[in-house]
Amino acid sequence: MLEPKIKKFTIFLRLFCKKNIVGITLCPFGIYVDNLKSFTLINHEKIHWNQQLEMLIIPFYIWYFIEWLIKLIFFKNAYNNISFEREAYLNDKNCNYLKTRKHYAWIKFIFKIK
Repeated sequence: MLEPKIKKFTIFLRLFCKKNIVGITLCPFGIYVDNLKSFTLINHEKIHWNQQLEMLIIPFYIWYFIEWLIKLIFFKNAYNNISFEREAYLNDKNCNYLKTRKHYAWIKFIFKIK
């Protein structure tokens, strides 16, 4: 599987991202984070990297946006209820998760609400 390049946030990305974002995965360009030493943050973004690759990148972004819109209508915090985010947050402290993760593991979080 394609390994992501992990880079420090650039000034260019800061212009387009909200100020409170500490990491973002832009497959196939890499993972951009504030803290290069944070295992949890990097692991969280690597989970997103795997999600994006298994969905062939563009469909991931389409699904993410549609799910965000639907959950925005029904819940206060749409971001925390997106299935991709639920999977990543639940497993970002597990150093073995990416070795044991099954493809499309995020699907089981679609109807689980925080």
